[in-house]
Amino acid sequence: MLADLRRVVDRFGWAVLHGGGSGPGDPRWSYTVGLTGLAHPEVIVVGLPFEAAETYLNLVGEAVRAGARFSPGVVTTALTDADSPVVFLQVADTSRLAVAEQFSGSVEALQLVWPDSTGKLPWEEGHRNPPHAQPLLGPRPES
Repeated sequence: MLADLRRVVDRFGWAVLHGGGSGPGDPRWSYTVGLTGLAHPEVIVVGLPFEAAETYLNLVGEAVRAGARFSPGVVTTALTDADSPVVFLQVADTSRLAVAEQFSGSVEALQLVWPDSTGKLPWEEGHRNPPHAQPLLGPRPES
């Protein structure tokens, strides 16, 4: 598996892997493998359908390959509509990124936190999704 992953990363600069979603209370997650080689933390997104998560993560990968750098607390609409910002959080527990760790050694990771259908982030008043839909893997940004 790591040899196949290496071929994908060598060709594109990163790969996207998926996990979770095996039952109630187990949200899906998707994450990059290979951004470490581009001098950037890996990125994980939790709670989205795999196809949507892969779209976000490929946009992140393309931006990083073009020179963008994301860090904890960065809020951006560069990956979304102008009224639907995403924010990056430092991931405290990287256990969901086991393959990335096997691939690159220890890794740093950021969580891409996505907004609800009204453009609100999980900690904002009026956010419509339940907390278990997108567990936060690190501290939320200071307001």
